[in-house]
Amino acid sequence: MKPVFVSHEAYQNFVMDQLQTHYSGGILTLVNRDWPVISKLWITDLSFITLQLRDMYDAKGPDPRDPASIMRSYLLLILTNPTMSITKWVEQLHRIPLYAILSGFEPGDTPRCRYLLRFF
Repeated sequence: MKPVFVSHEAYQNFVMDQLQTHYSGGILTLVNRDWPVISKLWITDLSFITLQLRDMYDAKGPDPRDPASIMRSYLLLILTNPTMSITKWVEQLHRIPLYAILSGFEPGDTPRCRYLLRFF
């Protein structure tokens, strides 16, 4: 299936909602070194990637992951730990809710390694 376009504003709203849900008054906390990465991804609009890659997807098949979220996740990998393998990064997405949220995925619903490897 073709990916659904998610605007940058929708991504920002998603991040705000998820951070409030998981990080306000709970056991998870944000530290000062988290904010530069949050700020960089907050202002970086990657939504156009979905429109550019839309024709590369088949009209049939399972619902795809948002290409902009996949690219955002890769950018987050480069910003946080550029020497880490994609396989290890997928583990980090599963273990650290902040990374999943900033990528544009709900915690617990992150892509598998073979999907990310296929994308890159």
